[in-house]
Amino acid sequence: MSQITTLSSKANVDISHSSDVINQAYKQVFGNKHLMELDKNPSIEALFMNGDLSVQDLVTAMAQSDTYKKLFLETNNPYRFVELNFKHLLGRPPHNQAELMSHVRLLQEEGFEAEITSYTYSDEYYAAFGVDKVPYNRANESMIGGKTLNYARSNALDAGFAGYDNASKDSKLLKSLCMDSAPATVERKGVGFSNKITICWTSNRQVGANRRVEQRSVIAQTSMSATIKTILSQGGKIVSISKI
Repeated sequence: MSQITTLSSKANVDISHSSDVINQAYKQVFGNKHLMELDKNPSIEALFMNGDLSVQDLVTAMAQSDTYKKLFLETNNPYRFVELNFKHLLGRPPHNQAELMSHVRLLQEEGFEAEITSYTYSDEYYAAFGVDKVPYNRANESMIGGKTLNYARSNALDAGFAGYDNASKDSKLLKSLCMDSAPATVERKGVGFSNKITICWTSNRQVGANRRVEQRSVIAQTSMSATIKTILSQGGKIVSISKI
């Protein structure tokens, strides 16, 4: 999974840091796309640097831009577009088919801008990022006390460190959401990644000959759910999950 980077900033406090926030926002909102200068919007950046926009407003303006519409709305079907909006703006995949379809209907009935603000000005956005933090992939956080299925779906949407979110035009999660099953993440290609994952977990008792408190399991992605269930049944606690 791509490295998680979180940045927050109160506008017009530290210009150099604000520049880092702008760059991270571009990377997050545009799915790791390398943008040419003509694709960016200097007026939006200037408003943020002057303190007229919060990070939340900056993210919203980027996602409502002609560049975002051209890259993600005009070149994708509505299902794929909504998938990417969830990833870019809420840092997670859709939870289920009903959630996906509600946004597809919103897009059709109220339009592009309303679809964008339904994420960036939602209660979930406020709770996760507030007004001063750049959105980021929350899959690792949601694993604690959450569903492993959501982690697998987030993995399916991850284009990799050198990838770009719009490299694939087809919905990657539609079948998974309709069938309420895990997507075939092992089929996804990414630079520098394999189909193996590492699960770090803790246990209050000795496991086999290993006397360390923290354990490490290296498994295939297809075995992730079963392995986690086994760990939890032994009284273990998941510390982290990462791709090799």
